[in-house]
Amino acid sequence: MRWLRSFAPRVALLMGAVVLVASVLGAGWGWLRAQDALRRQLDLVLAADAEGLLRDYETYGLRGLAEAAAVYARRQGPLRVLLLGPDGRPIAGHLPGAPARLRGFVTLEGEGERQRLLGAILPDGTNLLVGTDLEPVDRAAAALAWTPPVAAALAAALALVLGFLVARRLEARLAGIRGAAQAVMAGDLTRRLPEGGAGDEFDRLAGTVNAMLARIEALVAELRQVTDDIAHDLRSPLSRLRQRLEAALFAPREAAADAATLEAAIAELDETLNTFAALLRIARAEAGTGREAFAPVDLSALVREVCEIYAGVAEEAGRVLDPRIAPGQKVAGSATLLRQALANLLDNALNHGEGRITVTLEAGPVLGVTDEGPGIPEAERNKVLRRFYRLDRSRNTPGTGLGLALVSAIARLHGGGIRLQAAGRGTRVIVDFRPGAMAAVSRPRPAGAAGTTGE
Repeated sequence: MRWLRSFAPRVALLMGAVVLVASVLGAGWGWLRAQDALRRQLDLVLAADAEGLLRDYETYGLRGLAEAAAVYARRQGPLRVLLLGPDGRPIAGHLPGAPARLRGFVTLEGEGERQRLLGAILPDGTNLLVGTDLEPVDRAAAALAWTPPVAAALAAALALVLGFLVARRLEARLAGIRGAAQAVMAGDLTRRLPEGGAGDEFDRLAGTVNAMLARIEALVAELRQVTDDIAHDLRSPLSRLRQRLEAALFAPREAAADAATLEAAIAELDETLNTFAALLRIARAEAGTGREAFAPVDLSALVREVCEIYAGVAEEAGRVLDPRIAPGQKVAGSATLLRQALANLLDNALNHGEGRITVTLEAGPVLGVTDEGPGIPEAERNKVLRRFYRLDRSRNTPGTGLGLALVSAIARLHGGGIRLQAAGRGTRVIVDFRPGAMAAVSRPRPAGAAGTTGE
């Protein structure tokens, strides 16, 4: 039977069988206990009736006892009385199958009848017997004993029915999950597990798995994007390098020209190696590598140190670097990576911005770098955080297009997030290290078109 392969019916069947077997065993034990209790109660009744008859004997003698036995016989009730003479002959009453002489309690097994008897020997040798049929007692004991198994059988049947219904519902839910999982395995990363809307364990599990699938989809899309970007952005310089070397190979040998060609080739290769090194740093940061070596960092001192270095660079470029640093700001992290992140932001502001560069460090800590350049359109602000993405106006400026992507990865490695805001005509880049900042900042989504980084 197909439905028995489902978990819920098997559990229901097993539990029903266990309950039924336990109830049958309990019924046997209950029957013995009930029968014993009812027989003890019956013995008390027989003893009480025998005592009453003995009082009649003491008061009225043998004749009065014989009349009482006759009355019991005429009633044809459950209790029966028989009076036997010393010679064993019946004097009065009726008790079929009774022995010729009896003292105390005894159970008689006859053809189709079981009796419980109590015998007493009177002073003159007369034998008084009081008895009753045990069939009503056995029926009452059986009724008491078999009530739990009957209820258990009904409960087991109900459990099977409910198990079947639950199995059908589970199969429907699991079929949807299995279908979605098979679609994901086949390559459709947009598929999600269905949710019933009840908010139960299955919905919570589906929500967790869907979040995981969304993360996997984003990572795969980023991987594809990075692959496309690397192929797009590195093909051109490598092709130019090959053409330059090939042209030099077929040209007449001139020491000065060959040296210039080799120097230019080395410079291009250095730029390519720098690109790969930046990609490796981003990958290591996104993988969480190095987090185990984090230590407390005086961010205020670090930002002040980097600003002092870049103040001269800004002055040479005719720009002003204005640091506004709150003292005593600390963060657990890597001083090297944090220094790299701030250096990338300042390089971006120097290469792509204009006017005054304002560096702020506020309590939180929250780091901000603001320039007075042409700014970044709102629709482009998430895109410039991707690897190799560059604004159109920045395509002819130096750079690998990885600066902001590395800053974003370093911020996430330190439990923070990065966001871009308009600041007058310019742009303000904010790196927020406060707890929960990463959840509040949207992660850059990969796009289908390859680009190259903006500000």
